[in-house]
Amino acid sequence: MSNSLYPIFLKLEKLSLLIIGGGNIALEKLESVLANSPEARIKLVAKEICDQVKELQQNYPNLTLHERSYTDNDFNSADLAIVAVNDISLAERIRNRAHQHNILVNIADKPGLCDFYLGSIVRKGNLKIAVSTNGKSPTVAKRLREILTETIPDEDMDGLLDNMQNIRNQLKGDFTYKVKELNRLTTNYLGEKNSQPAETKLEMEKLMNITKTVQRRANIYLGIIGVLILVGVLALIIYQFNLSGDIQYFLSKDGYIFYWMLLAGFLAEIVAGSMGMGYGVICTTILLLLNVPPPVVSASIHSAESFTSAAGSISHYKLGNVNKKMVWVLFPVAAVGAFIGAFALSHFGEEYAHIVKPVIACYTLYLGINILRNAFKGKDKKSGSSRQKKRTNLRVLGLVGGFIDSFAGGGWGPLVTGTLIKEGRTPRYVVGSSTMAKFLLTVVSAVTFIFTIGIHHWNIVLGLLLGGVFTAPFSAMFASRLPAKKMFAVVGVVVIVMSLITIVKSLL
Repeated sequence: MSNSLYPIFLKLEKLSLLIIGGGNIALEKLESVLANSPEARIKLVAKEICDQVKELQQNYPNLTLHERSYTDNDFNSADLAIVAVNDISLAERIRNRAHQHNILVNIADKPGLCDFYLGSIVRKGNLKIAVSTNGKSPTVAKRLREILTETIPDEDMDGLLDNMQNIRNQLKGDFTYKVKELNRLTTNYLGEKNSQPAETKLEMEKLMNITKTVQRRANIYLGIIGVLILVGVLALIIYQFNLSGDIQYFLSKDGYIFYWMLLAGFLAEIVAGSMGMGYGVICTTILLLLNVPPPVVSASIHSAESFTSAAGSISHYKLGNVNKKMVWVLFPVAAVGAFIGAFALSHFGEEYAHIVKPVIACYTLYLGINILRNAFKGKDKKSGSSRQKKRTNLRVLGLVGGFIDSFAGGGWGPLVTGTLIKEGRTPRYVVGSSTMAKFLLTVVSAVTFIFTIGIHHWNIVLGLLLGGVFTAPFSAMFASRLPAKKMFAVVGVVVIVMSLITIVKSLL
């Protein structure tokens, strides 16, 4: 038998929905409805209502709960009904009573008794796709929803729909002409990648691979040439102005910490270039181990990182990896968090260093354990549960991430970028948008430190900066040759050991 259903989309906020039942099944149906129509007017009636349903009422004022048995009067104000009870005979009686009031009914887990189905919905901004298997296999529908959700990008779709709406509004002519033009435009857009013959596509792929290889090598050679030119210019300046004595004094300050910072910048850039995070964690761990005061630790890292993250932000923006909406949600609250973290650390970091240092070291220890756990974690298995994952509040995440990154000297990548990727968001947009937001909050943090503790740590900043700059042309090459899992494991162990040493030294 073929699927004779005709899928429609209801303006549920204009209708009244009655849900009978207050257990886990009712909760599942209620969450599905609210996820797609948060403004829907819903009346839920049940003898017993679970606590999770009651908690939903706090966030959805249009949801009214009645902890009692249902009556025929409940159908008077309803347009649709969902019956979520475990008793099949009771469900059939409710269905018969609802039909007497000319109300369509959905019986949970009983497709044969349903007048309509709640489909598995793929949501991408203004785009919604309903998947139906005619009630035969909700599991297949959910799996298809997961596949489509991963395949269709959030950010591109809204822009496409907005452009199509503008084009439709500008088109002149009758309905037939408008449909024909819109069909032609969408066909060209969706079919442009598949319109080329197979041989042509193969040749294009070969040319693209050759171009990428040449470009990668050119970047390495340009980087080497740039470094040599920079070294030559610096040597000429030193010779002309007789600066060798001053430079030797500068390099030997604070126990030759400049050279340690060169090493820290080198290692941090290798890790960040391969994993997309970890620059602040590595630098903070090394600086704490060298007994650098916490305010100077964070100030130095953010001063150097202002330059390195700027380059990454520009690259991501040019490649189209930045979701501007996400950046403008994350950045303002992240900047506030960064300011609070920098201000708090600069005022209390020196006086309470014996408390602040072990606290920060405990945090880097936690990050090291997370990095080590990721090294041995297998691929995430997609859950077949029907309940949709709750997405983290971006503003809260940005505020906490900005504060921790500024106060602890690092952590934005593991916390913010890691959280957003685990939620299933498109990785390229997450990394690009997070990098740009990180650059902006880094500038805020660095400026705050400059005005609170001043600039007296240039040897640390310059060491970190030069170590990262010299490594940048080669980091991608190293990353492509080193196994990612082993790098995670090594970095995790190093961060854990160094953090433990710092904690022990602080307590002694």
